[in-house]
Amino acid sequence: MNSKLRRAIEALAVFAAVTVVLATTAHDYGLGYDEPVYMGRMQDASAWFRMLRIDPGYAVGYDGIVEFWDAREEQQPGFIKIWGAITTPLVAGVLPVLSALRFGTHLLVGFLCASLYLLVASVWGRLEAVAAVGALITLPRTFAHSHLFALDAPVMAATFISLHLFYLCARDRSWCWAVAAAAAWGIAMSLKVNAFFVPVIVFPWLFFFARDAFGRALVTTVTLGPAFFIGTWPWLWYDTIARAWRYTLFHARHWQIHVTYFGERVALAPWHLPLVMTAITTPPATIVAIIAGTVRLGRQCRVARDDRDWRERWQDREYQITALVALVGWALFVNYLLNSLPSTPKYNGVRLFQPVFPMLALVAGVGIGWVARWAGREVADKGSSMGERMPQIAAAVVVVLALVFPLRATVEFHPHQLSYYNALIGGLPGAARAGMEVTYWGDTYLHAARWLNENAPEGSTVWIEPPGVEATMRIYRQLGVMRGDIGSTAGPESIAWADYAVFQNKVTEFTDISRDLLATHQPVATIDQHGVPLIFIFDLTDGGEIE
Repeated sequence: MNSKLRRAIEALAVFAAVTVVLATTAHDYGLGYDEPVYMGRMQDASAWFRMLRIDPGYAVGYDGIVEFWDAREEQQPGFIKIWGAITTPLVAGVLPVLSALRFGTHLLVGFLCASLYLLVASVWGRLEAVAAVGALITLPRTFAHSHLFALDAPVMAATFISLHLFYLCARDRSWCWAVAAAAAWGIAMSLKVNAFFVPVIVFPWLFFFARDAFGRALVTTVTLGPAFFIGTWPWLWYDTIARAWRYTLFHARHWQIHVTYFGERVALAPWHLPLVMTAITTPPATIVAIIAGTVRLGRQCRVARDDRDWRERWQDREYQITALVALVGWALFVNYLLNSLPSTPKYNGVRLFQPVFPMLALVAGVGIGWVARWAGREVADKGSSMGERMPQIAAAVVVVLALVFPLRATVEFHPHQLSYYNALIGGLPGAARAGMEVTYWGDTYLHAARWLNENAPEGSTVWIEPPGVEATMRIYRQLGVMRGDIGSTAGPESIAWADYAVFQNKVTEFTDISRDLLATHQPVATIDQHGVPLIFIFDLTDGGEIE
């Protein structure tokens, strides 16, 4: 078996393993704030596909597009809706309902991990590739986001895959890779707006490292990128310019979302939030691996005057490494810079800059591989008395040790990895003391629903805060996750006839009512992680008054 085929089989195994792990654990996670919106739009896309079979003329006509694809309110592109409509039926009835609805995300993250494996294995080797995938999937918060039917993990996947394909375009000077890279970028754009900045990463890099591939990348990017963006979002098939402009304005004028950051409630957090959040939500062992990887990559780079033509340069492995290191480093710089601008929204932990983490995992994988190979050489130098396979065993042990602590943290926090903080801030308790948000996206309400299933008397009514999450509780009833006899309500007036009150421990969202409940009532139950409450459940039938 040749090396390329073996590597492809290994990448397929990575894809399958990651997809299975995500799909079989996704039902443990509650709905994030945005998921009901995308799931509803996915159902609209499914209905549109059915209409395509029944009356294709109406389905692709102006009225049909307005009926099934109206995006005037939420202004989000179309790929995730189409992808969900295609992938959910594949596992409906096989996986639990929440897992089935999220299966599209699991596939995309599986593709991402296969891409990461192939890229790292082709440049550094299998050891580093395994370590890189392991470093990514054991990032607790990234692991959690990878389960959800939202935009963050999918755009992380599509962005990284597009950068990988642009690298192959530069290396092989191939029109095929250029077409694939532009298509991947178009899909990334049709997932989330921050993918629009991929050309800011790619074209300066191509100019310095693969100028002979610049032209074909430019042609395919300018043509196929927008084509995939528009083609996967039927809403833009009519009034394209006006609707695309409204989409741009929607994100340029996006309403401000507050965050509590070191005890201060702000709408636009300080510029350093992305860097600080990365530092305090990445497992320490992974941080050490990233530092080691940075040192190794710095030693491997050779930046010098090179008068050879581009084809000859790219046949040199040192040049390939230098070019890839430059691409990864530049991509990290651009991502962090754009996410740190004073005008850029900064909230929800690390959710808004997920595309940085596959690149950090790549660096970590290279660092782990460097230490592992050093350990193998040290064992080999001891002589044959230790056995021929001892160097490989020693290297494997280093990889396992480097990943076991992040894996342990991911398992310990399951399914609350969105609340993970590392030892640099004292873990989740330390983050709570420092005035950081201990939860933020509504995923914990699922566990409150399950508590109510077991404990609430028949016909109980539950008051929900914030009011928007009351719709999530209705979805839980529709999906059979929460008992059908349990009602839900929201709003200041309706608490008067509620039997229970439920709200998450997100100080940013507390109102006078929730603060009064915390001051005057004892929760009947809490969902805790490492001793920190993530959600409160209050029994309102005990006779206490709520102001």
